[in-house]
Amino acid sequence: MKKLIAICLVCACVLLITTAAWGTMNISFDENGHGDVDGTKLVWGMGIPPQAGEYDQYATLYYELPNTVVEGDLVIYETLQGPYSDVLRFVNVGSTTPIGRVYVYSDNSDGVDALADTGIPGTLISTLDARNEQGTENGWNGLVYTAYYISEGQYYSPGYMEGETVTYNFTSDVPEPATICLLSIGALGLLRNRRFR
Repeated sequence: MKKLIAICLVCACVLLITTAAWGTMNISFDENGHGDVDGTKLVWGMGIPPQAGEYDQYATLYYELPNTVVEGDLVIYETLQGPYSDVLRFVNVGSTTPIGRVYVYSDNSDGVDALADTGIPGTLISTLDARNEQGTENGWNGLVYTAYYISEGQYYSPGYMEGETVTYNFTSDVPEPATICLLSIGALGLLRNRRFR
């Protein structure tokens, strides 16, 4: 019995050390400068990524990430056979103390002018991954994506951070503030009407 307790304690210690070494991180962001990492606001800006192709020399929305990342493009398709509507480009910038960034490229098919609606880059960078957009056109749509690593083939997906399990929550179509305001006023009107019946 004492040996069993000792083995359980050793296993628990190993599990605690492994969990401490490999953290989890949730990064949420959209096409319009709203983003956070585990509740802490992300810094954003507009710029041209260093890996931009010859015909992609235009500024788009980016977010500063808390760590360096595996560089590459995550391509997001509208439907399985359809064209892609968004590209998340993960890059590292800075030479002395590099930091990770995610550049957001989006088409303007939803008719809303967001900061990322600068179009889709004509050239993709080498490390690629692709996903289908989740959700509906009339409600939330975007992507929940966990960056991963495959040890046998030594493959790291775009956005992977060493020592972290990172899940990216990307909202693709962001309603403009006027639309949100109108929806809120309508909802308040309905609630008020209901109270007085």
